[in-house]
Amino acid sequence: MAVAGLVFSGSVSVAEAVDAFRTLSTIGAGIDVASCEPHELRSLTAGIREGQRAFDSLLMRVGAAADARQGHGDGEDAPGMFLGDGSQVRGRTARREADRARTAAGMSRDGAAVEEGLIGSAQVDAIAQAAKNLSPDEQQLLNTDEIIAAAASLPVDTFARRVRHEAELIRGDYGLADTIAKQQRSSWKHWTDQRSGMGKISAEFDPERYEAIVNAVEAQVARLANEGGVSKTANLAAEAAFNLLTGQAKTASGLPHINMVVDIDTLAHGGHKNSLRETADGSLLPPESIARLVCEAVLQRVVVNEHRVPVDVGRRHRTATDGQWQSLRSLYRTCAWKGCDRPLSWCQAHHIHEWEHGGRTDLCNLIPLCNHHHHAVHEGGWTVKLSPDTRRLQIHRPDRTFFATAWPDRPVPGLARRQLRDRAGGGDRSSADPDALRYRRR
Repeated sequence: MAVAGLVFSGSVSVAEAVDAFRTLSTIGAGIDVASCEPHELRSLTAGIREGQRAFDSLLMRVGAAADARQGHGDGEDAPGMFLGDGSQVRGRTARREADRARTAAGMSRDGAAVEEGLIGSAQVDAIAQAAKNLSPDEQQLLNTDEIIAAAASLPVDTFARRVRHEAELIRGDYGLADTIAKQQRSSWKHWTDQRSGMGKISAEFDPERYEAIVNAVEAQVARLANEGGVSKTANLAAEAAFNLLTGQAKTASGLPHINMVVDIDTLAHGGHKNSLRETADGSLLPPESIARLVCEAVLQRVVVNEHRVPVDVGRRHRTATDGQWQSLRSLYRTCAWKGCDRPLSWCQAHHIHEWEHGGRTDLCNLIPLCNHHHHAVHEGGWTVKLSPDTRRLQIHRPDRTFFATAWPDRPVPGLARRQLRDRAGGGDRSSADPDALRYRRR
């Protein structure tokens, strides 16, 4: 075996491994990334990610061994080992690495999946976070082949929501205890920075209050931008927040505005296995909070057709209607572009087949795109196509290569994830969908 110019035969000693890692650490300095072609940068990134997964796997094994020795009183605790002399990583990073190691060691399938390279540290972190408030026996209910398969196939953010939902089902309270804990952890701090002379505020809120505050500030920002004919900026947001806090804002009367996406069964009967009960940004709310909020709420039903896709309006409207935006909110938390985390409030409804070329303002022809990716399609030469049944989006670069999303952030209402995977060709990103809507700019 050869590693960074060092040749090993058979097993590798610790000293040899340390020498190899130190040699590897110098490789990056010799790469002229500025002169790399795009395909070389993509290849380099993929190689780095593969190496990171291997190092993460080894770190988890090291941490598990340290933890086991500590349990027998003859070794250093895992966080202390990861911390080193305190100059290498933050204590918080060391504790997270230790939690990751304990999770992989305590859950046999997770540990095996890490060693086989099926999942990485981000997925283990998601499992560890979800298992944090579970008993040891309950944690083993997340140690399943189904969870590993989801970790290996789903985007990290989607998997984190999935495993968090599974933990809630195991606890049986649909997130009520977690929500109460978040309410109790909500905090507000303020101070004057002596160096800059600026007043600073740091706050964190539970999902319900966070949603209400963000919506109020964004509405005020939009009002100020429209009245002044200016762009939305961080400075304008500061002015909006000041106006709201000091009572100087022009606001509509009524209760705080909170967007929720809830399925009809949860609304009528409470939580269930496939319950959908989220704020607009994807934070989970317990059925008890949903029941309280809907006492004084405007409910808008998203009606779906026989394929469980929201209904259309044809060419009666050039832009998406309020009802269609509610439908998009029931499907997406963020921009539809793969890997983009810009919130839906930053997005515009894009026609796959453009209106001026005969495209219809139908849900099967609309996706939310942030400003950056909207420009990429219209001015950058990128093209997209969408499967109307699964809403699987294929995104084509100008050089004709493409990547694809598997399904929207939220499942199509009433359609199981497995059905979505089947309809999307099993998640194969290289397979074309013959039923997809196709449109290429001329």
